[in-house]
Amino acid sequence: MKILVTGGTGLVGRYLSKILKSENSIFLSRRDCDITSFPEVKDVFFRVKPDVVFHLAAFTDVDASEYDPVSALKTNVTGTNNIALMAGKTGSYVIYVSTDFVFSGEKKKKYTEKDQPYPLSIYGKTKFEGELIVSTICREYCIVRTSRVFGKDGRNFASCLPQKLLRKQKLMITTDLINSPTYAKDLAKALLDISSARFSGIIHFCNDGQCSWYDFGLYICELLRIDKFLLIPVSSKNFSSSQATRPDFSVLDTSLFSGVFYKPRSWQEAASEYIRSEIKAEAC
Repeated sequence: MKILVTGGTGLVGRYLSKILKSENSIFLSRRDCDITSFPEVKDVFFRVKPDVVFHLAAFTDVDASEYDPVSALKTNVTGTNNIALMAGKTGSYVIYVSTDFVFSGEKKKKYTEKDQPYPLSIYGKTKFEGELIVSTICREYCIVRTSRVFGKDGRNFASCLPQKLLRKQKLMITTDLINSPTYAKDLAKALLDISSARFSGIIHFCNDGQCSWYDFGLYICELLRIDKFLLIPVSSKNFSSSQATRPDFSVLDTSLFSGVFYKPRSWQEAASEYIRSEIKAEAC
């Protein structure tokens, strides 16, 4: 079986490469293939002839998407359209990773796969458009929504938080945006399990439980044995550096995933492993 991974050098792609060690697996970086170029995508598909495509490549900077919507649209919409078109032609099974930001956050209860998306940000809108493209064009597909992904060498806030705290850096951190942190290692395993089962449709995966950024930060402080005074709790309404509107509550219901596969471990257990095996080990 031949496997193609877009965004292969990104956060989730790196974890996927550690557990998907096969000579028939191709991990594409931006340098290998510009997914916004249909000729480049077409060339890759005809050359590789993938049975399975993990479409991980995305413009994920939520705030940057607001002042550079063209880049977000090119990658998340045009790029996804190119991947979907070629997957449709070659009959490839596509796993498209989406986000909790497709929801408005007004529900105040866990979002299921059947809830109607209503994204508030450019990022959320482009990812939802990607969902519609994949579900319309691809013959076989699975849309996997996840949230607040963290892991080693990630460039997002959740991934970088431990290193910032170890440097004794004071941080303003929001108390009123609630969702579920997800360890990239756990997400990569879930994607492989979904692929092996050829699950079809939409499914949610994130680590179990929910918290605010501040709660997450407090737990990281506890794991690192660092004084919590470094964390300055603020409301998202007073967070001046944020350009995009984020859902107040975007916790994903993973009951479907639990019923088909297994119950995801808690975000606390996942964060503990991340700190123990990847942050403290690195510090030593």
